[in-house]
Amino acid sequence: MKRRMLALAALGGLLWAAAPQAAAFGGKKNRGGDCCGPAFAGGYTPAGFGGGCGGYTVSYVDQKVTAYKTETETKDVKVMVNKLVDVKEDFKYFECVAVPGKQKVTVQELKSKEEPYKWTVMEPTTVKQTVKVCEYKTEYKDVPTVSYSYTPVVTKVKKTVCEYVTVPVCVTEVVHPAPAPCAAPARGGLFGRLCGKKKKDDCGPPCPAPCETPCPQVVTRTVMQRQAVHREVEVDVTTWQRVEHKGTAKVCVVTPVMVDKEVLVHKCVPVEKSGTRTVHFYVPVEKEVDVVTHKQVEKTGTRVVKKCVQVEDTVKQTFCKLVPYETTVKVPVYTPVPAPCPPAPCPPPCGYAPARHGIGGGCCH
Repeated sequence: MKRRMLALAALGGLLWAAAPQAAAFGGKKNRGGDCCGPAFAGGYTPAGFGGGCGGYTVSYVDQKVTAYKTETETKDVKVMVNKLVDVKEDFKYFECVAVPGKQKVTVQELKSKEEPYKWTVMEPTTVKQTVKVCEYKTEYKDVPTVSYSYTPVVTKVKKTVCEYVTVPVCVTEVVHPAPAPCAAPARGGLFGRLCGKKKKDDCGPPCPAPCETPCPQVVTRTVMQRQAVHREVEVDVTTWQRVEHKGTAKVCVVTPVMVDKEVLVHKCVPVEKSGTRTVHFYVPVEKEVDVVTHKQVEKTGTRVVKKCVQVEDTVKQTFCKLVPYETTVKVPVYTPVPAPCPPAPCPPPCGYAPARHGIGGGCCH
C-alpha cells in the first residue's frame, strides 16, 4: 500500500511540473490591475477566468510520463527451519531380578490320633400300654317319617282355538279378448312375394287390413277363499295334587363310645454306647523351604528420541516490486486572453473588498 501511494505522489509531482506557470490563477503578472472593473465581483467572464481585465483559455494536450505499477516476483530464499531428527541416547533404568534362596518358616502340619468317646442312640422298643380307644356302637331306632304322593285331577277349561274355513267370495276382474282372425290369410309359399308384380290377376284377393282389437270386458265370478275363524272350546286339563302320608321307619344310629384297651406301643429308648474315633489336628512345624526374592538392578540402555534441530532450507517466497512504464496522459494548458481594462475607480482596500475565489485567490495586491 505504501509503494502505491509513493507511485501516485510521484505521478502528481510530474503533472504539476509539466504545467506552465502562466496557468496559475491570480499570478503576479496581473497583481497591479486585476482588481479593476466590474468583473471582479462576478468571479469570471465568458472569455475565461480572471475578471474583466483579462482571462485564460484551457486546452488539453497529450504528454508522455513515466508511471509505476506493482508486480509480483517469486524467487528461492534460504531460511532456517526446525526439523525433528532421530538421535540415539543412553539412559538408565531399573530391572527387577529374581534371586532364589533358602528360608526357615513355620508351617501347620496335619496329624491324626485315636481317642475313645461315648455317644447316645435311640433304640425302638415294644411296650404294652392301656389307652382309651374310641369304638362305634350301632343300634336301630323307630323314627317318625312324612312322605308325599301326587294324585291326578282332571278339570274342564275353556280355550280359544283358530280354525281355517273355505268361504265363497265374489271377485271382479277385467278380461282382454283375443283379436279376431283376418278374412283371407296372406299367400305363402316359395312364390308368395310375387303376388301382383307380373300380372294383376295372378294372385288371390289382396291382403285385407288387420282387424281391430276388441274392447276389454268386466267379468264377475265366485271363487273359494280360505279364512281364519276363532272360537271357544272346552278341553280336559290334568293337574297333580300332593297328598301327605305319615308313618315310622327304622333308622341305623352309630354312637361313639370310649373304651379302655391294652395295646402294644412302639417307643424309642436312649441307650449309651462307647467306642474309638480318629481325630485330625494341626501341629506347627519349622521347615526350610526354597523362596524367591526380587531386587532392583540398575542397567544402561540405548534409545532413539526425536530432537529439534535448525536446518537451512530453500523455500519459494513472493515479493511485490514497482516497475516503471511510459504512458500518455492529458495535461491542461492555460492560455491568457488579453482584454482592455476600462477606466473604473479602484475598489476599496482588500479589507473591504470580497475575497477572490480560485487557485490564486486572496488579497488583490
